[in-house]
Amino acid sequence: MTFMRSLVVVLLSVGVALPSQAETSLITKVGAWQAFVGKTTGGRPVCGVSQSDGGRYFGLKFYAGDSTFTVQLGAKGWRLDNGAKQKLQMILDGNRPWNATGAGMHFNDGDGGLEFTISRNELDQFAVEFRNSSSLRVQFSGPDAAEWSLSLAGSNAVTGAFLQCIEGLTR
Repeated sequence: MTFMRSLVVVLLSVGVALPSQAETSLITKVGAWQAFVGKTTGGRPVCGVSQSDGGRYFGLKFYAGDSTFTVQLGAKGWRLDNGAKQKLQMILDGNRPWNATGAGMHFNDGDGGLEFTISRNELDQFAVEFRNSSSLRVQFSGPDAAEWSLSLAGSNAVTGAFLQCIEGLTR
């Protein structure tokens, strides 16, 4: 089943009310990457892949009912106002850069982060590049913003589990 067809099935079938306690479960872990499933504090089902390393966090999430992927970046010590805008680029190996404007937010532990979405018409391309690339660089605009570089070793396996998780939201 293609990813986009699976996504359409997910979007058409979600609508189950769940209790409002956040919890996630690990699906698989390969290297520094992990895939997880769970629900938000509002009870919304979520699937994701993430890596936490050296006080930095990168997460790619799919929330039931959305037609986009949500990307979340965070770091210990980031001081961001909620909603503050930050331009950035994600570069997966030698592929064209993914340009985005992140919005400031805070994780449940209080750490600052940025959040943005990958549009529906780009989901398949992003998933292919994420699975098949060896590194991800994130470049932030501004003179005080240091570039991030993440190894994507293991991203193919965890992305496979992530896509299966999305399909599972319809069951």
